[in-house]
Amino acid sequence: MVIMEEVAQYTTHKAELEEKIQFLEAEKSLLLSEVAALKEKVATLELERAASALQSEVDVLKNEKAALEEKVAEYSPAPYEIRPAVEGY
Repeated sequence: MVIMEEVAQYTTHKAELEEKIQFLEAEKSLLLSEVAALKEKVATLELERAASALQSEVDVLKNEKAALEEKVAEYSPAPYEIRPAVEGY
């Protein structure tokens, strides 16, 4: 009878291990999909941060350009007006 009891224990243990393996495989699959989704989210957030930083740099450069264009205009001579000739002069 001892052999039968050992066989029953091994059978029970085997069933428990198979159940545990199925659970772990399902959990692994879920975790893999969650990790992939989180990686996508991180990549998107990093792109948003980079775009925001670049937008700030572009805005600063636009302001600097406008200020420099105003300064150039201050130093440039005003265009001469051509007036029609007045009779008698």
